[in-house]
Amino acid sequence: MVILSTEGRAQDSLISGPGSTLTENKCKICHELQHIRRAKLSRGEWADNLRNMKERGTPMDDAEMAVILDYLAAYYNRDKPAPAASPDSLGASDDPIQKLLNANGCTGCHALDTRVVGPSFREISLRYREKPESKTHLAAKIRQGGQGVWGQVPMPPNAGLSDRDLDSLVGWILAPR
Repeated sequence: MVILSTEGRAQDSLISGPGSTLTENKCKICHELQHIRRAKLSRGEWADNLRNMKERGTPMDDAEMAVILDYLAAYYNRDKPAPAASPDSLGASDDPIQKLLNANGCTGCHALDTRVVGPSFREISLRYREKPESKTHLAAKIRQGGQGVWGQVPMPPNAGLSDRDLDSLVGWILAPR
């Protein structure tokens, strides 16, 4: 399924429904969403896959696993047809920055105050906000991806992010908290 964002760019996504945003964010850490869309598994097989992902290091707690399992078992189950797409009431937010973070998979690896796969947004802000070249540097990192600054886990590129959305994210990241 391809949807258009408010900026008009095409974006790869899963069927919208309760838990779709969390599922996208956690799965996009290692997989393209096509990997999920083509897999039609039973609830038990999805549960096994999620346990395997967690054992291999996917950052998710038991509550998140339960939401993801319910979502995958409902929308990508070979035993019954998927329900109609519906709003992701679990991922809903009126905050435009939170919407950008969710839509672009940022929250799969980053959190406000704690390290997940990558550094927290607070750590990034503290490291870069006083440096004059930081806005340009972070914009390039987000757009192109990279690895090595915070560890060896690579950050995937977000090349499709509009200039306006990129400026908004960088400004938010660099803002003091």
